[in-house]
Amino acid sequence: MSLTNITIIGGGACGISAFIELFLQLRIAGRHRQVSITIIEENEEVGKGLAFGTKQPGHILNTQASLMGIHFTEPEHFSEWLIAHEHRVAEEVVDNQGENEAFTTRRLYGDYLKEQFEHYFKLAQEEGMHVQVIHASAIHVKQLEAGFEVQMSGNETHSCDFLVLSPGTPVANNYPDLEGKENYFGSPWPSSAILENIPKHADIGILGCSLSAVDALMTLTDNDYKGKITCYSPDGLMPRVQSQSQQMVDCKHITIRNLHQIQRNELRNPTVKEIFRLFMREAEAYAGGKIDWKATKRTDKPADQLLAQDIEIAKNGGDALTNIPYSLRYESSEMWKWLDKSEKLKFKKWLGNYWSVNRHCMPLVNAERVNGLFKSAQLRVVPFLQDVVFDEKKNAFQLTYDDGEEAFEKYIINATGPAASVEMMKSELIQNLAKGGIIEPEPAGGIKINTETMQVITGHVPYPNFYAIGHITNGLLLDVNAVWFNVKMIGNLSRHLISQIIGNAS
Repeated sequence: MSLTNITIIGGGACGISAFIELFLQLRIAGRHRQVSITIIEENEEVGKGLAFGTKQPGHILNTQASLMGIHFTEPEHFSEWLIAHEHRVAEEVVDNQGENEAFTTRRLYGDYLKEQFEHYFKLAQEEGMHVQVIHASAIHVKQLEAGFEVQMSGNETHSCDFLVLSPGTPVANNYPDLEGKENYFGSPWPSSAILENIPKHADIGILGCSLSAVDALMTLTDNDYKGKITCYSPDGLMPRVQSQSQQMVDCKHITIRNLHQIQRNELRNPTVKEIFRLFMREAEAYAGGKIDWKATKRTDKPADQLLAQDIEIAKNGGDALTNIPYSLRYESSEMWKWLDKSEKLKFKKWLGNYWSVNRHCMPLVNAERVNGLFKSAQLRVVPFLQDVVFDEKKNAFQLTYDDGEEAFEKYIINATGPAASVEMMKSELIQNLAKGGIIEPEPAGGIKINTETMQVITGHVPYPNFYAIGHITNGLLLDVNAVWFNVKMIGNLSRHLISQIIGNAS
């Protein structure tokens, strides 16, 4: 009897979590000897991709350990692992919020992922399940009469019955004309490319000033770079700072209940304006009085001054604009689902940047290091970036910003963050899938999926036996850069996928 094969493209955090949950549920159902699982991963080590394969000590998780567990319904599993392995972690833990809520290095989290994968991979083999890892790059997918054929690097192919697309966080291809230029680095990762090619006393331009840019700054400071560093950004907004003791807000106004009331009273979904009004009421109730909302605007204020203020706010428990989004982390994705497509686009246009900097903050330890760069005048942030081109005559990158002002940089690191739209994703696989009509772009970002089952949708219907997880679903699901959220959605995916096998198996 031939085995039913499940293939997972991608061996990062999402791919590992999906593998573990699928194995566990198949074993519990007694079907593990009738099903095989294949993981296609281009890196030599499963779990050690761009994000968690780093060796830099300053590359710290932006979420505390108590939310980083890789197992479905066990977000605290990683913090428990840290306590159990205290003798191993040493200086890899930044105790920003207390032992169970500490921030850790990404390289330590990569060790955790690798260890969890290897344990359950071996356990699956011991239990009689056929599992394998193919170390190759998936390039394209072809639909067969029954199932799929994955085309890989080296002209290799692999056939499967069920396919889970888990390609990780895609690098952005938002400056295609700069690709291939000497001294242009299309991503802060892997850091080895930067360290091997940029002299330590060189001046450096960084595109962006979000969490990816903070990673680039940590790479440079970890390795004692001395040159001037300039972050160029369209809005100049740096991430705010995570509180030492994050205060949970018991929301009374911006709630699922109140949004559902709009649905049943108005027979429509809520609008962005209605949600923002509820947020304003919540923030003012939390603050104990009226808020000068014009004063909360950040785009016209120097980044160094804002960071210094944010550090003090974080040390004192945070404020309404950081604590409320943090407290809504479990509800915000459901609220996002209830926005019509046009309202999602309005949110991204009007509030997207502010949501990002307040919801996805940097750890305090990194904020203080960045603040030190500002104080020493080694770092500055230039807002209102308009264009970047390569000047052949000057053999340098020309950056235009504000009202036509110009700057020239010999070295440029693109740290604008992951691509939201499919067309901007620097991935041969994703581009081939889109061209072949196997995936369909979602206007708000990522691809179309069924948000309850994680099935890929093409032509307005679910694609049989084809699933996707992680950042590629960013338009329809809000918190896809959070491990805890992706693990939650993997639970939905696993239940649906296994129900298809058990329901169809003879």
